[in-house]
Amino acid sequence: MSTKKEFLTEIVPTLLQKLKVDQDPQFGLMTPQHMIEHLTSIIKSSVKRYGEPDPALAERQAGFKRFIHKGAVFKHRNSDKTKADLPKLKYEAFEEAVPQLVVAIERFYNHYEQNPDFKAYHNFMGELDYGELETFHHSHVCYHFWQFGLLPEYP
Repeated sequence: MSTKKEFLTEIVPTLLQKLKVDQDPQFGLMTPQHMIEHLTSIIKSSVKRYGEPDPALAERQAGFKRFIHKGAVFKHRNSDKTKADLPKLKYEAFEEAVPQLVVAIERFYNHYEQNPDFKAYHNFMGELDYGELETFHHSHVCYHFWQFGLLPEYP
């Protein structure tokens, strides 16, 4: 089992037990539930194809692919957004949202075990394979878990 897979499938569920509904982030605007729903949505989207590659988007998508191949290290950027700009929550309760992240991770790995050659496509990220997506998800989850103090450091 890869270290990334072990982290996502075994350590993430344990760390999620430490996340509190009212936990303040070290930076950013998201609430714990917003963070969970954000990660869940991104992971779910990586087992689908949203259209086919568009040459007009190729340059931006190549930049995203380079970001992943450099380790997908996220950096906080200040923004003019406020809490009012946060998306509406999908789940009524934090306790309902949390297990959905674990389910999304399980589905990600199950999908690629059954379809190892599948490449997800999204007009922002481009066409990505399993290894690229695993790197992205691992770093993305680590970043947000660090944001909420679930990890002591990042990267």
